[in-house]
Amino acid sequence: MKVILAGFNVDTERLFEYKKGALKLKDLSQKRDDQNDEIVEFLNELGTSEELTPETFSAAYARISRDPRPVNELRRVAVEEVETARKLNESIIFGMGHASVAEHAVFNLDIIGISRLVTEELQRTRLASYTEKSQRYITLTNDHVIPKEIIDAGLESPFKDAVSELNQTYHKLYKGLLPLMDKKHPDLAKDKKGKVILDGWAKEDARYIVPLATQTQMGMTANARTLEMTIRRLSVSKLMEARKLAKSIYDAAYPHAPSLIKYAKGTDYDTKTDDLIKESFLTHTPNKTTVDEIDNFSLKLIDHTKDGDIRLATALIFPNTNLDYASILNQVKVMSQDNLKKTIESSFKYMESYDRALREFEMINLTFEAVMSSSCFAQLKRHRMATIINQDYDIDLGVEIPGTILEANLQDDFTKAIAISETMYEKIKSTSPQSAPYILTNAHRLRVLISFNLRELYHIARIRIDKTAQWDIRNLSAAMVKMAKEVFPIGTALACSKDTFSETKENLNLNK
Repeated sequence: MKVILAGFNVDTERLFEYKKGALKLKDLSQKRDDQNDEIVEFLNELGTSEELTPETFSAAYARISRDPRPVNELRRVAVEEVETARKLNESIIFGMGHASVAEHAVFNLDIIGISRLVTEELQRTRLASYTEKSQRYITLTNDHVIPKEIIDAGLESPFKDAVSELNQTYHKLYKGLLPLMDKKHPDLAKDKKGKVILDGWAKEDARYIVPLATQTQMGMTANARTLEMTIRRLSVSKLMEARKLAKSIYDAAYPHAPSLIKYAKGTDYDTKTDDLIKESFLTHTPNKTTVDEIDNFSLKLIDHTKDGDIRLATALIFPNTNLDYASILNQVKVMSQDNLKKTIESSFKYMESYDRALREFEMINLTFEAVMSSSCFAQLKRHRMATIINQDYDIDLGVEIPGTILEANLQDDFTKAIAISETMYEKIKSTSPQSAPYILTNAHRLRVLISFNLRELYHIARIRIDKTAQWDIRNLSAAMVKMAKEVFPIGTALACSKDTFSETKENLNLNK
């Protein structure tokens, strides 16, 4: 594992002053040979300076509300008095509790060599940006994490053997799927560009057998407030790898912003709350539900805004009148269905496939419960405007087998590898239950609660139902949109993919 501080925001005025100094030295060097004193002085100033710290932004912007001086002057003062700026940050952020000030400092981090399992913990932080190595486009090797828990349990050798078997199966599936892709898509198989697409599709389905111990890398961008929260959460993880990641992120960022990253250790609230909730449930619930009584393989719409289309029309009208919400709602309730439809569809008339639905769509909410593969979950969790709560992986929920695996008659290889994975899972679980999921695969399933508003559903529909989307997340997204249309038939009229947008909009006859 490696975490590298790739960059952070710096004050450009001071940066340009350094640049000006460097150009001055360059000019001097062309006029005379003896400029060593100036060079040494400049390099010493640059090398020891703490002025290029993102903390100065937080300190300067914190003063805006109470200091009448122009913002650029406040920045200049903060840069010239870094220690004073740090004390101000401590006072305002941690003393007065105005933590949003820390959001003005932004960090870029290279995160290398962590497992796919731990990325799920890291990327629970929603107000950060991630770009991750894709298992859909890169041919995987045998790179994987060996958790210390498994080493301590004396299971390192069988764990490595199981990972090796899974990776060998990955390559076998990949090679076995290529001829099928050529056969199914002869038009694409004719040229080099098409071959690249088919090769990606073969990797896409072969990766379902890859273990969650597989290494990945990513670029992460987050502000100081978000970074502190992430470090704190990871520091109390049940996984040693996640705790190590917390320390690595802290060590990379803290020296450059000591006044912004302070509460980086978990408390009893972080470590004991879940256990108390679980204990309370087990103690006070008389009727225990068994797994056999639950429909494991389903998508369910478990909650939604009642009278959603009526509420949406009310929200759309609200900013365009001076009436209170209740008055508008009462009028909308007595509208004819045709007029209700026209009101909502007026928001679609000038919409293009790249446009976001209006903010008023955020007033309408949906909550789903879904059972999905790890591969599907890896894509779903990127939708950070949603609330996503997941359970642990559960081998009783089975696995997702790509249809192409069946078409290529590779299911025996796939199921044998799954058996190896689950046998090793049970062996690890008996001594180190928290680390057992490392040996599970992208095909294994977990149960998830997903809650988002109608505006986010539009975003999901645009990119996840599109013909270019991966089939697993496409199937889930299409099913969610279908259920949403049943309860909000008018408000979801343009909830469709990019590739079908024009046709869908044309069918609405908005110009009538």
